[in-house]
Amino acid sequence: MAKKSAISGEYIITIEDSGSVRVCKIYDNVKGSLREIAELKGFQYDPNWTTHEFGRRIVKEFGDGKMAEVGEYVVTRQSSGKIETYRTYDNTKGALREIAENINFEYDPNYTTRQFGSKLVNYINENK
Repeated sequence: MAKKSAISGEYIITIEDSGSVRVCKIYDNVKGSLREIAELKGFQYDPNWTTHEFGRRIVKEFGDGKMAEVGEYVVTRQSSGKIETYRTYDNTKGALREIAENINFEYDPNYTTRQFGSKLVNYINENK
């Protein structure tokens, strides 16, 4: 269960009941995220592939045809053929810094991840 959460652009920050912080990015630019995955894995791709074709090939190569987990990335292929991607961050504090910089939130580099996440969620929710 989440204690609190906030959405900022493509990012979702969740503060769990335990106080731990989780950051997820749901990509608007799916093709861009597929390129990131391909480059991470050294997967050769044709820049002219459609998002559907690119996603289908990634899911086939690294998953079961419907879903692939590639490092921090998850790619899903819906029955309609629609491709969706999201990323969960192993380096949560780095993801929080990325979000803070995107929204011009000033933070203390000495914040713990929990402090940083909580303050950032509050800031986002107060400034919607």
